[in-house]
Order: sequence, then C-alpha cells, then structure tokens
Amino acid sequence: MSTPKRGKSLLCCVLISSIVSIFFTGCGGGTDDERPARTSVSGTVTYNGTPVEGASIAFVPVDQSNGRNANGLSNAEGLFQMGTFEGTDGVVPGDYQVMITKFETAETSEALPEDDPNYDPNPKPQPPPENLLPEKYASADNSGLTVTVEDGNEITDLKFDLQD
Repeated sequence: MSTPKRGKSLLCCVLISSIVSIFFTGCGGGTDDERPARTSVSGTVTYNGTPVEGASIAFVPVDQSNGRNANGLSNAEGLFQMGTFEGTDGVVPGDYQVMITKFETAETSEALPEDDPNYDPNPKPQPPPENLLPEKYASADNSGLTVTVEDGNEITDLKFDLQD
C-alpha cells in the first residue's frame, strides 16, 4: 500500500515525464523529413491590373482527404510565395482551388481610463473589417481560380489578375 506522499511523488514524476515528452516531440506535425514533399510556388496578385499589397492567398486542396492547405501574403508589388507548414516552404503537389482576400486594416484605439472625461462604459462594437476585393474571390468554391502543383515543377510566374 502506498503512502499519500509516495503517491504524490509518483504523480509528479509522471507529470514531469509527460511534459518532457511533449517538449521533445514538438507540435509542428513532425520534422521536415516526415512531412510530404513540397514544391516552390510564387506569383503576383493584381486587381484590375494594379498590384495588391497585403492580399492573403489560400490554396484549398480539391481532395481534402489527401491534401494540405497552403497560404501566402503579397507584398507592395503584389508578389507572393506560398507555404504549407512554415513560412514559404512550398506547396504539397496536388490540385487546388484558390481564394484571395484583402481586409482593410482597422485602427485600434487605446482604451481610455475610467477617469477620462471621454470614457464610455458601454463602447459601441467595432464593425468587422471590410474585404477590399470582390467577394467572389473570398470563397475557394466561387473564385474560379485553380492551380495544379506538380511534384518538383517549381511555379514562379503564377498570375492572379482579379477583376470587378
């Protein structure tokens, strides 16, 4: 029969072992060697011929059971690179539907202290940010944009010219 002190020690050891195990295992979906092969994909996003800065590009696999989502963000020239697991590590080969959004950046005001004469104890809720691109591109099913990524065939000139 174990004593309460010994039971607590055993519980503590099990807990510490579990934490150490989780720490060394990680939570990123395995090491790069265990992840599926990826192909480099980059391109440009324009809206009515003008480069779009800050557009979020998402590749949604047509075969959800076999694919992985990939994401990218365009710079001031509309250039983007796609990544699946981290940063711009490429896209798992397959067929994808594409969605592209760009939300206005909302200015967040600092909360006023209660003793400020302009303090409002019942602030109005902020409206959600507005998508600055046509709504059809915000849905992978409705955008009409598709991409096929082949294993080892790097894509460097993908062009998405969004129109009204």
